[in-house]
Amino acid sequence: MKSLPWILGLAGGAVLVGAIGLAIWAGMPANPLTTFGLLVITAGLLTKMIYLVLIGLGIWIAALAVGSLTKARADDPSALSILSLLPPGLGLVATLFTILSIVRAVQATHTSELIVIAPSLAEALAPLGVGLLLGAVPAAIRARFSPAA
Repeated sequence: MKSLPWILGLAGGAVLVGAIGLAIWAGMPANPLTTFGLLVITAGLLTKMIYLVLIGLGIWIAALAVGSLTKARADDPSALSILSLLPPGLGLVATLFTILSIVRAVQATHTSELIVIAPSLAEALAPLGVGLLLGAVPAAIRARFSPAA
């Protein structure tokens, strides 16, 4: 599927830019890299663990990308399929658990103002954006080396 890398990349970029923009709007520093760093540092334990797994997957994907650029074709298309879906899935799990904690906090405090919950929403969306962007790389490798249909 030749359009999957584009879909994952554009969706990941949009979600990550939206999360950083929401955090900046809520009063975090205007530097996007600083804001992203703060979103990662202030994340919950499960989200931090998922970030660590995503870093490991990113290293594996980078090694696979470098290896497949020097070969005539990719090694295993099924591994590339799994690697293109695993990071977005992990990002989605982190996002859902963080949104669940936001819902619990909103119910406990009876606060529904967006300016108050915006940093938490940005923190929830960031791992999904990172996972989608990370999943675009193996999808692009698979699309590049798959036989033309």
